[in-house]
Amino acid sequence: MLCPLGKQKVGSDEDDYCMSNNSDQQLDSQQPRLEDNSIPKTGGLLTSYRNQQQAASISQSGIQSEPFSPLVSAHPESSQVPISRLKGPISLPSMPLPPSHVPLSSPLRSSRLDLIATQGQLGSIPGFLSTTVDLVRHWSGKVAAVAGYKVQPPAPYMERYHAPNPQPAITESPVSQPQRKRSWRRSRTLRIAMQMRQRRARWQRAPRRIWFPLVMGLLSILLLVSFAGTSYSYGYYEHQLPRVNELANAHIPQTTRIYDRNGTLLFEAYDQNSRQGGRRMAVHYEDIPRVMQDALVAIEDKTFWSNAGIEPMAIVRAAARQYGGGSTLTQQVIKNLSNNREYALDRKLTEAAMAIGLTRQYSKSKILEMYFNIAAFGGQTYGVEVAVEDYFGLRPDCKTNQKCIPGISRLDYNQVTHKIDPLLGLARASLLAGMPNQPGYNDPTLGPDAKGRAIARQKLVLQQMMLQHMAVAGLGLVTPELASKASLLMERTSFQSYTRTKHAPHFVDWIINQVSTALGNGNAADGYEVFQKAGLNIRTTIDVNLQEYVERAIERHIYQPEYQKLRGYYATLSTYNNLHSAAVVVMDARTGEILAMNGSANYNSDDPRVGGQFNAAVNSRPPGSTFKPIEYATAFQMGWYPGIMVQDNRTYFPNGAHVGASLPLSDKEASDKHSTIYAPYDYGHNYTDQLLTLRSSIANSYNVPAIKAMQFSGAHEVLNTARRLGITTQANTGLAWALGSKDVSPLQMVNAYQTFANDGVRIPPQGVLDIWDNSGQNLYHYNPTQPPGGRVFSPQVSYLMTSVLADESSRAAEFGSDHDLSFADMDPNCAYSHTTCTRQVAAKTGTTDEFRDNWTIGYTPDVVVGVWVGNANNEQMKDVIGITGAGPIWHSIMERVMGRCNENPLPTNAFVAADQIACGPDYHFRFSQNPQWTFSVPPGLEMSPAETLIGLRGGGQPDLTIEDLSSYQSAAGILP
Repeated sequence: MLCPLGKQKVGSDEDDYCMSNNSDQQLDSQQPRLEDNSIPKTGGLLTSYRNQQQAASISQSGIQSEPFSPLVSAHPESSQVPISRLKGPISLPSMPLPPSHVPLSSPLRSSRLDLIATQGQLGSIPGFLSTTVDLVRHWSGKVAAVAGYKVQPPAPYMERYHAPNPQPAITESPVSQPQRKRSWRRSRTLRIAMQMRQRRARWQRAPRRIWFPLVMGLLSILLLVSFAGTSYSYGYYEHQLPRVNELANAHIPQTTRIYDRNGTLLFEAYDQNSRQGGRRMAVHYEDIPRVMQDALVAIEDKTFWSNAGIEPMAIVRAAARQYGGGSTLTQQVIKNLSNNREYALDRKLTEAAMAIGLTRQYSKSKILEMYFNIAAFGGQTYGVEVAVEDYFGLRPDCKTNQKCIPGISRLDYNQVTHKIDPLLGLARASLLAGMPNQPGYNDPTLGPDAKGRAIARQKLVLQQMMLQHMAVAGLGLVTPELASKASLLMERTSFQSYTRTKHAPHFVDWIINQVSTALGNGNAADGYEVFQKAGLNIRTTIDVNLQEYVERAIERHIYQPEYQKLRGYYATLSTYNNLHSAAVVVMDARTGEILAMNGSANYNSDDPRVGGQFNAAVNSRPPGSTFKPIEYATAFQMGWYPGIMVQDNRTYFPNGAHVGASLPLSDKEASDKHSTIYAPYDYGHNYTDQLLTLRSSIANSYNVPAIKAMQFSGAHEVLNTARRLGITTQANTGLAWALGSKDVSPLQMVNAYQTFANDGVRIPPQGVLDIWDNSGQNLYHYNPTQPPGGRVFSPQVSYLMTSVLADESSRAAEFGSDHDLSFADMDPNCAYSHTTCTRQVAAKTGTTDEFRDNWTIGYTPDVVVGVWVGNANNEQMKDVIGITGAGPIWHSIMERVMGRCNENPLPTNAFVAADQIACGPDYHFRFSQNPQWTFSVPPGLEMSPAETLIGLRGGGQPDLTIEDLSSYQSAAGILP
């Protein structure tokens, strides 16, 4: 078979085929670019193609016609379209020209091929594959030449040969030119190369029409996205800005602390339920040492002083990992303030926006101050101030009308040497700075393992301080040697866990209720929530040392064996007399300050007879005969005086009964205070059947004279006097009221007796001296030099009552040789004459029916002490009267508050008995240095003889009277 020019025959005659000879192809790099206007030189595949093919015949007529082009479709209708009018991509036909019609050297054929090359349809721009093949061949030839080998021509393309079908000759007119069948087929490599060249040519013909709109579109999208993102970010920031202001100005819950009068901490009240609850005390930035600031910044946010409130990479990390980490100090402030519990990405975005706003509105120092006040430094330890108190024992120093000096300001103070130690400050600061990372896990007070973790964290803080070249005042740069010493100091420190204590618990509860009621505008429940978060520092009136002595005195006299003076034997009241609880109130007679308060025998007891947390000191109980001085004082105001004579015999009082009502059928019915006709007994169910002075009647607590005094004064007047003395109990005006059958609290009864001690001027009970916040702003101050008093009795009337209650000899008929109601153990003369006694004290006992309540209340010119004993569940005691139950407790407390310790006295006289109660430290009250031991006699009083029958002025026993008494006795209608 014959192969076209440029191809070689391969194989046998039957199965032969032709292979292309491509040895004369040019490199793609030698081909002209489309934008070159010069006529390109054809070569490579196109040259071989021209040498092998015959030119097609064309018409020689004079009519101008378009030359035939292989680029035109083979269809007749498409063959009429000139190349210059074609639009879009051009496909090369697969049908070659017949070789027999156009000579190889025909000018027409050359012009057609040149036209194709000029239009850039073939060979002008190399395709990807052809470029690769040509380069490989080019370089392989060079390599072979360098190596000394002769370059061999490449193997020809292998392609089966198909004999061409006979085709009619091409006529002059393109329309009439017949279609010719393809007699050969281009190689696959050539077709791919040609297609890729055509595609590249199309792209290069209109680059601006494609890329410019595309680039502009992308830029527009980017601008829109950027604008939308900026608008959204700014809108989100604006939306969060009010929240930033709200959080920054929100009140941080702080611990409210209650102190005694000398600054001893009694109790810390704080919210234990909410997430932000816990112990916390706010401090100012200037109070925080520089070493503490540097340590925290080094470990938590080294770019704190320069960043805008956020670290962008931290937000990216949170978005990628879906959990937090790497927040700035500012973001941590936002998180702690807002309690945001959303998942990491949302929380980070919110925190970032709010952190930026916080940074723009507040200084870095203020933000750092916020962090130190709200960050957790332990399980229930919030804020650095509470942390230094728990871990290092550095307590704040709070004084009246002054700002509290926080413990953090003395971080480098050594309590043992009492010197400033910079190394100790570095050690403490580096330990504290590591705590907020995992406060409940690294708390050194939780045990050795937790302490080890805290020390490891401290070392990491010190390492960061070294890397950041931080210095400590007095030490210089932090070096490995300093870091090692600081770590060793904390390793040797013993950490004790915080224990919440409550001294004077009943008094503390009462104070909380008082302050909460004030904060809640009368509603204690509403005010309590404010109270426990307000960060108040409350300085109270009590002395914790006296308070503890009171508690020991109750324990000693109730639960330990004691000699019962009236009974003549030793007995334990709790077991022998079924007495299990007691309440005590100690009050300054001149200022109304409560110096001690106890509400039960044991605050933590579950025994219902003890009452535990039930505060009997402020809850009402029947006062018994301790109420009688109130009705007698009312009678003194109306003209009676201690020398008045009354008959102590069986007397039937109508008690509201109508005229002619029948008498009670039995003594039991007659003595019932609810009976219509009332005939009470004295103690022991008997009467003296004698004329008695009021002095003797009051001193020995006889009942019938007391009811007669109320009849004289009028029940309404007695009740009015009780109201003026601060007694708020609602009671009827029955005669039984005279015997103390209506409930009154020990606190109110002590306040009533305070009026007698204070020359007739009542001062309301005061439990609080000062209230101030942590910034030193004083919110409340009580001035004891100007107490808010109101007069109830004249000084003369008050002294008349005092002279009776201080008369120990007048009590002899009832109490015999028991002198627990006097200071006879200090001055034996007090047992015989109140006028010669140098240690005067006025006192009154009281016992209710069936021995359910037992009282003793007494006073000096300086102090009032009231004691109640009984059972909280109102169980009946066994044979307990005033001098055997409450009396001994009252005596021990009264003498101790006056400065005397009777723990182990010397037997100097018959009245001295050891209390066997640890006295504790001395107390520092207003009257501690110079107590007033005797009562001052006001002007306007005189000693006048009283008629032995009627008690009016006459020739009998002299007693105190008010001058010109007769003038207003007749005016008041007083009858003999």
